[in-house]
Amino acid sequence: MTSSPAHALPVPLRRRRDRWVWALVVLVAVLWSISRAGVSGVLNQRGFGQLSSFFRAAIQPELSGDLLRIALDESITTVSYALLGTVLSIGIGLVGGVFMAESIWSPITRRWSLSRRFGWRSTRALMAIPRSIHEVVWGLLLINVLGNDPWVAVIAIGIPFGSVTAKVFSEFLDEVHNDSYKALRIGGASRLQALLFGSMPEASGDLLSYGFYRLECAIRSAAVLGVIGAGGLGFQLQLSFTSLDYNEMWTFLYALIILSGLADWWSSSVRRRHASPNTQVAEGAGVARQPGRDRFLSWSAISAGLAVPLSWWWLDLSPSNLWSARTQRLFGDLVTDSFPPTITNGFGSLFTASVDTVAMAVLAIAVAFLPATGLAFVIARRSHDQSTDGSASLASEGARFVTRLFLLTLRAIPPPVWAFLTLFVLFPGIWPGAVALGIYNAGVMARLQAEVVENHDDSKGRALEAAGVPRVSRIAYATAPQLAGRFSAIGMYRWEVAIRETVVVGVVGAAGLGRVVDEQVVRFDYDGLTSTLIALMIVTIAADQISAGLRRSLR
Repeated sequence: MTSSPAHALPVPLRRRRDRWVWALVVLVAVLWSISRAGVSGVLNQRGFGQLSSFFRAAIQPELSGDLLRIALDESITTVSYALLGTVLSIGIGLVGGVFMAESIWSPITRRWSLSRRFGWRSTRALMAIPRSIHEVVWGLLLINVLGNDPWVAVIAIGIPFGSVTAKVFSEFLDEVHNDSYKALRIGGASRLQALLFGSMPEASGDLLSYGFYRLECAIRSAAVLGVIGAGGLGFQLQLSFTSLDYNEMWTFLYALIILSGLADWWSSSVRRRHASPNTQVAEGAGVARQPGRDRFLSWSAISAGLAVPLSWWWLDLSPSNLWSARTQRLFGDLVTDSFPPTITNGFGSLFTASVDTVAMAVLAIAVAFLPATGLAFVIARRSHDQSTDGSASLASEGARFVTRLFLLTLRAIPPPVWAFLTLFVLFPGIWPGAVALGIYNAGVMARLQAEVVENHDDSKGRALEAAGVPRVSRIAYATAPQLAGRFSAIGMYRWEVAIRETVVVGVVGAAGLGRVVDEQVVRFDYDGLTSTLIALMIVTIAADQISAGLRRSLR
């Protein structure tokens, strides 16, 4: 009797085997990354004093009237960048999402032709390029063309965010009930007409919900762009840090934390009201359709719409600057200087930087994952988490509030600031960037994982609770095993993002392709920069494919 081939295994056994294989791959990747980064001679003992001084200054921020006015003005500027960048990204996402949707390429009754499939895949591949380049890189390039014009931050946010939004929106269009689409197609409508008038209305609510999530992310990106000179709170943080005025720096950090907290509350409220209990996470945001009209959602959309012209007025944007003779000349010079690509220091150097980038991203998620997972259960709100003991309930709410504030601080402070701080106590290399990105991603991942916990139907956990099993045991034996797959999927999603974010910490001295990008921009080595960006795109696309394979094995 011959043994069954591997593909003939029952589905549960095949999934279990695949998960063990991927678990081994992840473990080997983490151990390899630690070996790559090194474990000896990385601590700088003399920097702990500076780090202590920085955190002591948190209790005495500078509160002079002039500085508070600057903080308020720069806060409005940061929000304006984020809002207009988000609007631009939604516009790009609407157009790109339609042309990336499988529905617009696939015929209704016939099989896919080779040309249609090639067109669909080519469109998706083309739209993947903008999101593989971090907004900081877009900002560095645009500054050379537009100078210190506010358009730099708006466009630098809008282009990569628009590419991400197009990908997510195309999936919304493909996943909605397509009865209206089919009816219009059978009635003689073109694919584009059927998509616009059949599928688009059903998916518009999902896009609104996702747009508020992107606004929350855009505020953090606007702060990061400020660090490289685009203005806003990030720019003030950079100036304060350069002069080592920690008290002043904390004033701007608190302003950024407040902004992030308000955006977090608004975005979460919109998505909770729009999402169904069994929502899936798409690019970090749960979205699903819910019948009925919600007044809060309507007012949120109206408020955001009114804020757009106000932001335009505040930034004093001039569209003519985008196509002025000077802009066209500088753009032409940038394109001429960027092609053909050249590898400045040889292929070996570029390959080493790429490997360091991957190792840094792996370590960042390894640093973030376990703390984020544990804290996610602390901050998650569950409808059945009620205690008959009022003091216990009060203590639980207090712990939840403090933990939420702590995690908000982790993700509100831009990664370059965390990188500056880690460079006090860690010598330049892979570890400062990995730790900085790990701290930042712990705040982001814990929030995403908490949403998964809140939306999970924990019937097994409630059964154990009724039997008197302690909460920690319920989580360990009932809830956590059921959520492990989705938590791992979030971890892999953040790993993809961390690959791009290594550029952010690279500009302040961490290793990898980010440091190469910073050095090439400073030297105006744009043809070398093109090769580095191509390497970053290859690494990002490879990470996307690996992540997709792991997520498929977890379904």
